[in-house]
Amino acid sequence: MAGEWLLDQIKARGGSANEYADLQFGTVVSAKPLKVQLSEKITLDAPFLIVGTNVTNHQLTMNIDGSDKKVTIKNELKQDDKVAMFRLDGGQQFYIFEKLSDQAKADDG
Repeated sequence: MAGEWLLDQIKARGGSANEYADLQFGTVVSAKPLKVQLSEKITLDAPFLIVGTNVTNHQLTMNIDGSDKKVTIKNELKQDDKVAMFRLDGGQQFYIFEKLSDQAKADDG
């Protein structure tokens, strides 16, 4: 089965569970330069962060009423944004893939 194969691959690779990718949450403490706080003691800066397109200002081409139009998505990170990140394999870099909802921010505060 696929699950057994995957488990065999992980066992063969070795290492501990905390060396694999996992989900982390943080707070943007500075947008420029980018810094994200994981805990009271840990703040990550640009060399440790990879920013996904979804949390940037970017352009998309959309078909609206039968014609292609460029649309600008304004979603850059701002101070106090709560973000979801994957800690990448090895734990040295974090991929920011999403801002958390306003409800998640309210629940945290």
